This record gives sequence, structure tokens and C-alpha cells, in this order.
Amino acid sequence: MPPLKLLFFRWVARRVARMPPALRLQWARRLVWLIHPLIAKRRRIMARNITLCFPALSASERLALARASLVANAKGVLDGLHAWYAADFNVEENYVLLGKQHLLDAFNRAQGVIILCAHYPGGEQHMRMVRQLSGTAILPMVRAFRNAEFDDEVNAQRTRHLGGVVARDDVRGFTALVRRGEGTFYAPDVNVKSRNVFVPFFGVPASTLDSMSVILRRAGGTIVPGWAKPLPDGRYEVTFEAPWENFPSRDGSQDAARFTSWVENKLRECPEAYDWGTKRFKTRPDGEPDLYQ
Repeated sequence: MPPLKLLFFRWVARRVARMPPALRLQWARRLVWLIHPLIAKRRRIMARNITLCFPALSASERLALARASLVANAKGVLDGLHAWYAADFNVEENYVLLGKQHLLDAFNRAQGVIILCAHYPGGEQHMRMVRQLSGTAILPMVRAFRNAEFDDEVNAQRTRHLGGVVARDDVRGFTALVRRGEGTFYAPDVNVKSRNVFVPFFGVPASTLDSMSVILRRAGGTIVPGWAKPLPDGRYEVTFEAPWENFPSRDGSQDAARFTSWVENKLRECPEAYDWGTKRFKTRPDGEPDLYQ
């Protein structure tokens, strides 16, 4: 990234970082209106996923859900800028927290903590919130940006506020940070091409990682399920649950189905709180056609 573009990015990010959550939500709506013609491919994927998962909705209801999801995810991007560049972070200003004691109890056990989550909006900000509440390093599993200078800039901010980063495919690094007593977020609700098992997601077979249980058992630590729901005032309602019994088990298929069912149940309550713009059903069982053609 040329220096001028990087300087402009910092200028925008620092101004977003000073906005209260309600103002960020307003700007998210404007941003969606601005970029709507430029994201036709993403909107087609969203429309297909929503049709597959919510077939009972009318055409107008599906469009409204897609629009609400775009706004929620745009708000999540702005919240990421807030998380990276805000000098001071006010948890109460940005969150309504339910089950906070489950989170604190997990960190008080003097072992690593894994927040079991999904691809809902605001992940970068949620990590900073947990870091502030726990006083413990929360290392995100990150995918590198295509632009190396931008990648360095963002990871420098993550390291400053969270304590470091781990590459998304670095399973050893994931295991090591948990064994050191640090924390991380783990969102396995993604399509995988191999080492997979097909489990129902809104009644549609979804290819899911079957080694989730092995990874979690190897890392150890305490697993705290956490879900974030956007509120009309721009804040998030985040619910931390007690660790599940017998999770992870030694049955990868059972754990994948249990996790995916949990995600589905949460989305039935607030379906816009998700990234519907990815091809969650891309990999199909043998003999089934591509659902995105």
C-alpha cells in the first residue's frame, strides 16, 4: 500500500474510532447504500443462502433480511476500526453482557480460554472487549490481507490491543497459546473441502470440519460458547454460556452437528447477525449439484 493510501486509511480509521456505536450504525447504513451496486456477486450469494435456509420467507422478506445483514456486517467493519484505533475502550458504551460470570470464571481457572463462536459481525471489537474484561492476551486467528503493508498495519494494532496474532492455519500456534493460559476465538462454521463431515444446517447438508474435536482436545483450556447480537442502538448483546458438558467429545461428527445446531438456533432468533455472503454450502455430498450455479 503506497504511503498516501496508508495515511488516508489511518485518518479514516481514527475518526471512526471516535464515533459512538449509534453513529457507526448510521454510517454503516450509508455505506451499504453506497457500495450496494458494487457487491452484486456477494448479494447473489447472500440471496441463495437465505433462500436455502429460510424458504418460508417471501421475496420481500428475504430482501429485507439481506439488507439488514449487509448493514450489520458493515457496522462490524466499522467496529473493527474502532477496536484497532480507539485509544480508550468503553465496554458499557458498546455492550450489554449476559453471562459475564461464565467468562470470568473461565479465566479465573488459570488456564487458556477458547471462545467458541461463529461468523457474526463485530469479531475484532468482541476480542478487545474480552481482553479488557479478562486482563489476558486474546490472540486472534487471522488470515493475511493481500496487501503486505496493510496487513502489517492491522496486525500491529491487533498486537497493541490484544497481545499478538496467530495465523489462521497455525494449529500448533493455536494449541500453544491456549496452553500458555491465553485466550482466543474459534469459529469453525466454514465450508471445508476435506477432513469434513456433512451435518444439517437449516436442513441443508453443510460440509464442516470433522477434526474440530481433536483440535480442541489437543489445545485443552476452557471452552466458553459466546454469541453476539446487534441491538438497534448500535451496541451488541453478547451472551456467554457455561461450558458444554462432554464437549469436545471423541466423536467428531457428533460435535460438528452439535455446534452447527447451536449456530442455527441462534440465527433463528436473529438471522441478520451473520455473514451470509460466503458459500457455506459450496462443498456437496457426492452426486449433489453445485448450489451456487
